[in-house]
Amino acid sequence: VRGLLVQPLLDAGVSPGRVDEVVEAVLRREETGSTCSGPFALPHARFSGIPGIVAGLGVNPRGVYGENQPRVMLAFVSPMEAAGDHLRFLSTAARTFRDPSFVERVLSATTREDLLALLRTTAG
Repeated sequence: VRGLLVQPLLDAGVSPGRVDEVVEAVLRREETGSTCSGPFALPHARFSGIPGIVAGLGVNPRGVYGENQPRVMLAFVSPMEAAGDHLRFLSTAARTFRDPSFVERVLSATTREDLLALLRTTAG
């Protein structure tokens, strides 16, 4: 989670001190109930002072943080004040990554550019 979120949060203008707080919030949320579902995981949290939804995607056919599962992890945070946006993003991501053929296409992407093109095509 830390590896997926630190740089996107910094790029979004979140101060380094706040980045650690945000990552800890995602990790605490994950402790209350795992977001792993088969080959993917969606660790997430809402946090005050975030400028918008900030996400990081990790893909590894052998497992993102260990052997086998999950192989795709989309970690994200959203503003505390944007509950509706948070739920829509979570719902769309869960629906998208629940499709086994989509996950296989993600895992088959050989470059960052291929992966981004796939995501852009899927997002519509």
